[in-house]
Amino acid sequence: MEFSFKEGQEVNGYIVNRICPLPTIDSVLIELSHKKTKARHIHIANKDLENTFGVFFRTVPQDSSGVAHILEHTVLCGSDKFAVRDPFFSMIKRSLSTFMNAFTASDWTMYPFASQNKKDYYNLMDVYLDAAFFPNIDDLSFKQEGHRLELAETDMEVELEYKGVVYNEMKGAMSSPSQVLSRSLLASLYPDTTYSNNSGGEPVDIPKLSHEALKAFHARYYHPSNSYFYTYGSFPLEETLAVLSKKVLNKFDYLEIDSAVPSQPRWDTPKEQIQAYAYSDPEDLTNKYQTCVAWLTCDIKDSFEILVLTVLEQILLGNSASPMRKALIDSNLGSALSDGTGFDADNRDTMFACGLKDIAKKAIPQVEEIIFSTLRQVSEKGIEKQLIDSAIHQIEFYRKEITNTPYPFGIKLLLSFAGTMIHDGDPASCINIDEDLEKLTKKIGQGGFLEERIIHYFLENPHRVLFTLEPDNQLEESQVKETKEELKAILATLKPDDLAQIKKDSAALESLQESEEDLSTLPTLELSDVPHKIEIIKPDQLNKISFSTCYDKATSGILYFTCPVGAGNIPADLFPLVPFFSSAFTNSGTKKSSYSEIAENMDLYTGGITISPFSGSYFSKDADSHSFLALQGKALDRNINNMFDMIDEFVKEFGFQDQDRLKSLLLQYQSGLESSIVSAGHRYAISLSARHLSKASHISELWHGIDQFQLIKKITGQLADPDVGKRALDTLSSNLESIAASLFRKDNL
Repeated sequence: MEFSFKEGQEVNGYIVNRICPLPTIDSVLIELSHKKTKARHIHIANKDLENTFGVFFRTVPQDSSGVAHILEHTVLCGSDKFAVRDPFFSMIKRSLSTFMNAFTASDWTMYPFASQNKKDYYNLMDVYLDAAFFPNIDDLSFKQEGHRLELAETDMEVELEYKGVVYNEMKGAMSSPSQVLSRSLLASLYPDTTYSNNSGGEPVDIPKLSHEALKAFHARYYHPSNSYFYTYGSFPLEETLAVLSKKVLNKFDYLEIDSAVPSQPRWDTPKEQIQAYAYSDPEDLTNKYQTCVAWLTCDIKDSFEILVLTVLEQILLGNSASPMRKALIDSNLGSALSDGTGFDADNRDTMFACGLKDIAKKAIPQVEEIIFSTLRQVSEKGIEKQLIDSAIHQIEFYRKEITNTPYPFGIKLLLSFAGTMIHDGDPASCINIDEDLEKLTKKIGQGGFLEERIIHYFLENPHRVLFTLEPDNQLEESQVKETKEELKAILATLKPDDLAQIKKDSAALESLQESEEDLSTLPTLELSDVPHKIEIIKPDQLNKISFSTCYDKATSGILYFTCPVGAGNIPADLFPLVPFFSSAFTNSGTKKSSYSEIAENMDLYTGGITISPFSGSYFSKDADSHSFLALQGKALDRNINNMFDMIDEFVKEFGFQDQDRLKSLLLQYQSGLESSIVSAGHRYAISLSARHLSKASHISELWHGIDQFQLIKKITGQLADPDVGKRALDTLSSNLESIAASLFRKDNL
C-alpha cells in the first residue's frame, strides 16, 4: 500500500512513531502521538470503505457507584457546540453510519462509530469529540441518566423511589446470573485492583454517586493526555489529524495523569468464594448452582503467553471433543459449561476459568475434582497432535477471516486490542502473530511445552479461586426491603424545601423529555451527499460450476458456502422442533462418525459448519411469509474438499441415535434459552404479543420465543425418570430423523 508517511515525520501536530505492515489483513498500522498533549493514535490504513473512528480513555473506578458508566451516558446529553438533550440518538436519523455506540469496560470507556460516507464521517466525529471533551454534564442530565429520587404519592402515604437510566439498567443486568458471576468472579480474583469494582455500577452503590464526583471523574480521565484515538479505513489520515488537532487537542496542554492499572499481587494459597444470586422459584433451587475454578494467568502485554493460553483454551474447551469440555459435560452433573468459562485476555492480568452450571450443591467438589484430574491427565499423558493442530488451525482461520458480523471489521479490530493498548502494550502484536506462532510451533516440536504450561498456569498456580454461584429465593425480597428501608430513612430527613426540589426536578425532566427542540445545530447530510449509485454485488461465472451461484471475491483465502433448504416439507407437528434440530444436526454425530470425531474434524478442517432456521416476509405488496434453513460452511482454500466431505456426510448419513448426546444437547439448549430470557426478556414479550399479527410472526414465536422454551422444557422435564426419559429420547430421535428426511431431498436443495 502506498502512502507518504515516514517514521519521525511531523504531521499536523503529531509525530509518526512507527509504521508496521499488517500483511494478514492487507493493511498498514501507523502509530502516532500528539506533540503537545501526548495523546496516542493508532491508524490502520487500507482500502476498506467502511471507515472507523474511536476515542477512548483509561477509566479506573475506585468504587461500584457506576461513575464510568453514568459518565458514558451523561456526556451524550449535550455539549458546548451541540446543546441538545440527545445529540447521539438525534444523529442516527441524520447519518448514514453503519455503527454508532459507546462502551464502558472495566478499565476503559470508548466512543466508536463507522461510516462509508466521508461527510458523514466528519459530522459524527465532530459530535463525538465535542461530547467526549466538552460535555455539559448538567445536574438534570446526571439525574436522568444516573440516579434521582422521585416521590410516589398514594392516598395513604408518600414514598420515595430511585430512578435513573443506568440505575434501572444495572438493576436488570445484575438480576442475570451470568452478570452476577462475571462481576463477582473479577472481584474474587482481583481484590486489590479496580477490577474488584463494578464499573457498570451496583444498584446498591449507584445512589452514592454525587454530581460533583461525576464531573471530577470526567476532569481526571477525559483529558487528551489520557486519551487513545483510533482510525481505520481508506480516508486520508492527514485530514483526520488536522480535524483532531483543531477541534480538540490544540485547546489543551499536557497533563500528567497516573491512570495506570497495577498488576494484582499474587497469592500464595488458593481461595474459595460463594456468591448468592436471586432466584425466584423456591421449588427449583436444587440444581441451580454454578461452580468454576478461575486462575490469574499472564500479563496482557506478553503476546507470546497470550497465544499459548489461547491455544490451551482451544485444546481444553474449544469443541465437544476437547478433554475438559468433554469431561465436564459427560459427567452429567450439570447442563452446560459455567458462565465465564474460557480465557479472558482483556484485563491487566489475564484470567482463565472453567466449570459447570445447573449443578447441585453436593456436586461442587466433584466438579473441582474433574477439572484438576483432567488437567493432570492431559499434562501427564500428553496432548494429542490432532488437538494441537486443530487449535492452531482455528487461530489461523479466524485471524484471516474479515467479516462485518456482528460489528464492522474496523470496530472488531479495535475491540480486539483495546485492552492491550490501554495497558501500554503493542496493538500490532495482537494482529501480527506469525513470529509468536513460529516460536510456539518450535517449542511444541521440542516436546512437552504445552503440558508444562498446563502445570505452570493451572496445576501449580496458587492464585486461583473455587467460585460458586448460589441461588437464593429470598435475596430479591430482602434487597427490595433494604432499599425501601433506606428510602424511608432518607424521607424522614428531608425538609419541605427538599421535597419541593424533588418535585421540581421531576417536572423539569418530564418537560425536557416531552419538549421539541431545535436540532439545526447538529450536522446533517444533504441529498447531494448521498451516493446516487448503490453497489450491487453480482455473481461471477466460474468454469465447471453450473449448479451454484458463485462470487469470486477477495476473501483472504477462505471459501464460504451457503445452501438454502426449504422448510415447507417439514410435518406441521414437528415444525416447532426446527431450532433444536438445527442445533443438534452438526453436533450429535452421524451414522458413520461419533459427535467427538465430528467435532475434531470440524475444528481441524473448517471454520464451522452449521444449519440455521430463518423466517420472515417477502418485500412484496402481499408480504407473503417464507421460512427456510440455511446450511452453511467455511474453510481455508486448502481444506475445501474436507469441508464438502463433511457436509456430504451430514446430508447423507445424518443420525440422532446417540441418546446421551441428545440429552446433553437438550440441557445445553435449554440453559441457553433460560439465560437469554433473563437478559432479553423484553424481546420475548414482544414476540409473544406479536405472534398473531402474521404467519411470519407466528413462526418466529414458535422458533425463537416463549413457545420454544416451553416446548424444550416439556421435553427435558421427562428426562428425570429413566423409563419416561428413554421414551422421550426415542421419540425425539425419530422426530429429528423425520425432519432431516423431509429437508434433504433432491427436489428441495
